[in-house]
Amino acid sequence: MRLVLDGERAGLRFEACHLVPGNGKCSRLHPHFHRVSVAVEGSISPRRRVLHIYRLKYLVMRICSELDGKVLLARYPESVMRVEHLQGAVRVRVNGKEYVLPEEDVVLLPIPSLNTEDMCLYFSERILQAMREEFDLSALRWVEVSFDEGHGQKASHRVEVAASKTAPVLHALPTHQSHG
Repeated sequence: MRLVLDGERAGLRFEACHLVPGNGKCSRLHPHFHRVSVAVEGSISPRRRVLHIYRLKYLVMRICSELDGKVLLARYPESVMRVEHLQGAVRVRVNGKEYVLPEEDVVLLPIPSLNTEDMCLYFSERILQAMREEFDLSALRWVEVSFDEGHGQKASHRVEVAASKTAPVLHALPTHQSHG
């Protein structure tokens, strides 16, 4: 049986700002309205469910709310973007500009870029980890996460649950990828 949480209809969305070093008008600070969808496939338990879909929805909402209204930064090399933590603020030097932002408004994500693919992998790992803590995943075959950054741009990543007990997805990523 397949269960689906549609990010748009289920309210699994957030708004955040970011910038893309050296990528034309996207190198300016700009917002996106993001949506996260999740599909799972597995066997129906004796309790007549694959998993508790409302608990899954809450887990995804919690992750989205951590990023809602924030300025997102990736871990670009210092030669591309320099991030300094000041007392109560974050200074970002990138694209010949300098931004000083309140620390509580900034989230430095442990990913090499903020492209759609890396954001999808980030959500895939976070959701799967939260699911491992919340559910018995033994009846699941796979989990698929889709990350939509708007403008018809979406990435999806499917994880076979049995295979996912190995190293996390993001740990295999290179230290930097260009936004394309």
